[in-house]
Amino acid sequence: MELPETPKSQPNAPSNRLRFLRWLRLIPGVGRLRALRPGTDAQVGVLVDTFAAFATLDDELSALEADLILDMLRSAFPEVDHGWLGRRLQRAVRNLQPLQGLASQLKDSFDETEKLAFGLQLFTLVDASGRSDRNKASFEVFMRRLGRPDYGAAILREMRGEPGQEELPFEKLVFGSGSADVILPPAASEHEFRVYRAGDLILVRNTGSAPLWIRGKSVESGSFLRMRERQPLVVPGWTLSHEDLMFFLDAKRTGNRPAIYLAAGDTGLLAQRTRSRQSLLRISFGLVAQVEALRDTELHAASYGPLKKQQIVTCNHHERLGDESGFSLSINELRRKATQSGRRFRLAGDRQEYVVSNDAASLSAGDLLLGSQLAPKAVLFIRYDAQRAEGELVIRESHGPISVDGVVVKQSATLLDGSLIRLSGSQSVRCRFSEGFLDEERTLIESLRIEDLVHDFGPDSRALDHINFEVKRGEMLCIIGPSGSGKSTLLSVLSGQREPSRGKVKLNGISLYDRRERLVPFIAHMPQEEALNPQLTVREHLRHAVTIRRPGLSLAEHERRVDSMLAELGLQSIAQRKVGAPGEKTISGGERSRLNLGVDLGSRAEVFLFDEPISGLSSKDSEHVAETLRSLAREKIVIASLHRPGALVLRLFDKVLLLDSGGRLAYFGPPAAMVSYFRDACEELGISHPSVAAKSPLGADFVFDVLETPLSSIGGGANTGAARRFPPSFWQERFESLDLMASLQHGSSPVTKLGEMAEASHLPVPAKPVRRLRAVFTVFMTHFLRSVLSKFRNRGTIYSTCLEAPILAALIAITLRSSPSGSYEFATALHIPAYLFLSATVAMFLGLTNSATEVLRDRPILRRERNCQPGAGSYVIAKFSALAIVAALQCFIYLLVGNYFLEIQGMLLNLWIWMTLTAWTGTALALVVSSIVKSERAALTSVPLLLVPQMLFAGALVPFKEMNHGLFEDAVSIRERGGVPVPAYIMPLRYAYEALIVSQATENPFEKERIRLQRHIDRARSKDGPITPEQIERFDLIKEGLRSLLAAGAETPGEAENLCKRIRRGALFGSRVEVESINVWPKNNSKLRPASDFSSIIASIC
Repeated sequence: MELPETPKSQPNAPSNRLRFLRWLRLIPGVGRLRALRPGTDAQVGVLVDTFAAFATLDDELSALEADLILDMLRSAFPEVDHGWLGRRLQRAVRNLQPLQGLASQLKDSFDETEKLAFGLQLFTLVDASGRSDRNKASFEVFMRRLGRPDYGAAILREMRGEPGQEELPFEKLVFGSGSADVILPPAASEHEFRVYRAGDLILVRNTGSAPLWIRGKSVESGSFLRMRERQPLVVPGWTLSHEDLMFFLDAKRTGNRPAIYLAAGDTGLLAQRTRSRQSLLRISFGLVAQVEALRDTELHAASYGPLKKQQIVTCNHHERLGDESGFSLSINELRRKATQSGRRFRLAGDRQEYVVSNDAASLSAGDLLLGSQLAPKAVLFIRYDAQRAEGELVIRESHGPISVDGVVVKQSATLLDGSLIRLSGSQSVRCRFSEGFLDEERTLIESLRIEDLVHDFGPDSRALDHINFEVKRGEMLCIIGPSGSGKSTLLSVLSGQREPSRGKVKLNGISLYDRRERLVPFIAHMPQEEALNPQLTVREHLRHAVTIRRPGLSLAEHERRVDSMLAELGLQSIAQRKVGAPGEKTISGGERSRLNLGVDLGSRAEVFLFDEPISGLSSKDSEHVAETLRSLAREKIVIASLHRPGALVLRLFDKVLLLDSGGRLAYFGPPAAMVSYFRDACEELGISHPSVAAKSPLGADFVFDVLETPLSSIGGGANTGAARRFPPSFWQERFESLDLMASLQHGSSPVTKLGEMAEASHLPVPAKPVRRLRAVFTVFMTHFLRSVLSKFRNRGTIYSTCLEAPILAALIAITLRSSPSGSYEFATALHIPAYLFLSATVAMFLGLTNSATEVLRDRPILRRERNCQPGAGSYVIAKFSALAIVAALQCFIYLLVGNYFLEIQGMLLNLWIWMTLTAWTGTALALVVSSIVKSERAALTSVPLLLVPQMLFAGALVPFKEMNHGLFEDAVSIRERGGVPVPAYIMPLRYAYEALIVSQATENPFEKERIRLQRHIDRARSKDGPITPEQIERFDLIKEGLRSLLAAGAETPGEAENLCKRIRRGALFGSRVEVESINVWPKNNSKLRPASDFSSIIASIC
């Protein structure tokens, strides 16, 4: 069920609600569920009860019905534990609730769109539990009690196939043959299905006789299934994606028909958005495609052709465009290419007002629909004057900032001819009023081109040697080669993280390293190392990744993307499972690999670089990962380095780049052609290979065998130390010669390919992303939550917090619990200064050990996120904040135990503040070390190097005056006067120790009250001018109060503290009678002790 992204407004809500509470909703995982789906806490149980009641109308719950219910609940409430949903469903089936009461509870919780989506999904249960009249009557009654009987009647009328004059409240699209909205291929003559949309719900109903296949599930005739993003619907001869269904639904709703022009080029046909002199065809796309010939051509459209000038034919999307020379291209692929590049809208001459939006639900027929998911939701109203070529923009709704020509617009703005309305860094609208067009411009990476790339690690260490290749959008490139051939180095260069020595890396014709700051957010680099946190669940990994990579999106959009990624990766069943360390086997190796790839799927990257994504996986898992890459590459550029891929994996790639030792290019082209190339090389060079002689299938292993043919294979000689017959330079020069000859002969080859939408130089430079305060806070809270979860779910943290700190405190306090008289008394305690010194040392130690390896452990994740955020400030502050909480908790527990054993009263807060500050200092020092060193062993080794010098120069172990003369600036005069050695000035532990001593000596309950009275006396003595009798009286009372305080006695620390406060208040604010009435030392009480004995340590220090 689809619920709104933000809570519904309440008319009677209090107007004084604090605005800062909204910021809590930005915290991932805190308030997220309520912000995403209001009333979830109450609704989830009611919905389970409702689904259970309908599913058991026939007195039983089948496996199909249970699967449908869980699927709907998992979609509506992805945050809720799936195991709990199953148990809740079992309880609901055992304790069925009356439908009347359930309808009443849901009536006021849903808006109209929710009720419609709920009704559609509820009918799927009614249908699954049996198509009896009783079930349908119950459904109709329930919808009436829900407040929308018309929705129930419309759903029943549609599902029964009854004709009706009234318009359906939901959108419907029929796929099939004959009079269907969209015609299926002839091979799917037995297939027919209908697609329904209500809000964000896309529901598929199989009305044909043959089954459909959606996300690996068979949808039998008459059954329903919900479609989600990135999921294919397969019928014979055609595979439809979720995006394809959305396009057809939007086309029927708005009537928009994006168009594309095919023009003749030197190397084939070029797809263009505008008409030129070389244009041959104009193809517009709606529920059907219209092909208009602009010139006489040899091209065929479906069964029509050759097409002549001004001839217009109507084709179905599954049909193809081709010619006699062998060129063939699916019209559906052309449609995808047209919509990916941005749409051009022709402005009608008799209409001056348009509604423009990237949300189809906000539009009606004749409005202009932009591409979805490229920017936050925006609904714009544009009014223009064609004669004056100017207009006005009014923002009706926007979930993100909108600017016109670089100026942020709040409500409205003036539009000039050529003005650019920017909705996000990836989507904008260009106003071409003088030409009668509105152009949607998308910042998409259409091509990645490498020109003469060279990289050296040193004078005699070349990693990449004159690499040249190009990959276009929608292609998948596999980089293979022996170990040390430069595969990882090449990916680092392509990702913008390692600038090459020479050569260019160009995205859309723009040099990556000239515009690095703007282009790297569009590149996702996944190194070979695993970037997973063992303490987080699968869902938390994806949620945090999406939030950090797209912080400007709403929380609801983040959750929808996570749901889509889980479905695409096939990880829904383990979404709530902790990932664990690789050896724990909480999830399989294939699942870990897919998750490791998936964390970047939610970014706005257009180029994905994978380093050894299938390393260490079984052949089956490798195929699954490669298929995931294949689905990703349909709208992106995907480059993956592999060591020795199998034949099935290699076949999924469009191109292969073979690197030899020294980073030399040995081959670039299609995988099948690579095998043919090296088989021909065997024949030309006289290389014998058993696979060629046996005529067995050839793959990557055969290529590597030929590439590294040893000298021993010549004439049957002995092995010459693994020396190669053909050096890397030979294969490099051979391929360069072949490539040159192929380029010279290219002009005579038939037209067999389709070029890019536009020249690279005409594609826009991506705008520099604007970091809003909300997005910065969201990123910070994501880092903070990830650090907190990682720390507190770690058993080591629990042990150190609950055991290490109290054990150290008990050990130190029990050892130092000593007095000269034998029995311990705080007033005569011998080792309170030593306890304070050791407390500061323990705080520094805890801070150092807690943080010494933190950045090292997160380094793989930070490398993955390097291109997504401008700096590491948010991470550092968040990491420090999380560790600071742990350190503060450890110090508090330590003091609770230590102060209890040593009977230190009234100083918990003061000592805790100084200990915590000391631990935070250690945390900061350890984070700096962790960001510098390369291994955990080096980080842990640095702990004693940081701690021991501080202990030595803190002044507690060795008095400063007894230290080496050379450590002082002027040893003779300064050391004897109690000076400080030079190294001690930079030792944090020294200042912490001094602060603890001073705080204990001056901030204890007795000394605090004494000092307050003494300050009033000193202030009165230093006052100039005449003194009134009242001031003289008060001065005498304060002196009397000070004498009483010094003479005060009590039995317990609590009594002593209360007595001191009473004396001070009386002296400062009371009368003489009140002061004199205080009995500071009751007679005949042998248990009394001076009040100073319970807290002051002056004697101990002395």
